[in-house]
Amino acid sequence: MLQGGIGAANPHLRTESGGIVDFAGFSASEWLLLVQYELLLFTSLFFCLGAFDELAVDGLWLWLRLSGRAVTLQLADDEDPPDPGEQSLKGRAAIVIPAWQEAAVLPTTVRHMLGVWPHANLTLYVGCYRNDGETIAAMLAENLEDPRLRIVVHDISGPTTKADCLNRLYREIEEDEQRSGEPFRMVVLHDAEDMVDRYALDLLDQALDTADFAQLPVLPSAP
Repeated sequence: MLQGGIGAANPHLRTESGGIVDFAGFSASEWLLLVQYELLLFTSLFFCLGAFDELAVDGLWLWLRLSGRAVTLQLADDEDPPDPGEQSLKGRAAIVIPAWQEAAVLPTTVRHMLGVWPHANLTLYVGCYRNDGETIAAMLAENLEDPRLRIVVHDISGPTTKADCLNRLYREIEEDEQRSGEPFRMVVLHDAEDMVDRYALDLLDQALDTADFAQLPVLPSAP
């Protein structure tokens, strides 16, 4: 064990066995090794803190599952889900898609979403940047004459951040709520390249009966 201290007048450290470590005689590689040990100590500490945080979240989820407070909505094997649109949503739904240089995938995503989600109280907000002419042109070329689609052009040049584009879309949602006097029941965040499942929106609508936040997994599938 090392004892003592390091100072300008005493650049030595005495070990428990009585030996003396002369820091003044350390080579560059020895100093590097000493710094490595110190960094390893701090890294191990933060790693343990991070592991404890993960274990705490896992433990909380396990407790919620065992106590019945965390329930996964499922359809029974012998239950046929209703076709989307047969029953309207319990409130207005806003779907927001922030986009930057997504001309190759965005039109397909939007066309598919509007096709499999025929709900009348759905509004799809697509956020584009004013200097992203290709994405805007690709959307206009689709001629999607669907009143539920709103193309929102950001008033600043991109790219910025996804959060910034989402904030612009959220301001548009607030303005629509003020004009109509009817608030949205849910806001769904979606990526430009992901295809939605036809029953996903109804499942989210059902989940909000007992939760303030719901998330569906994104599963890889063959085209």
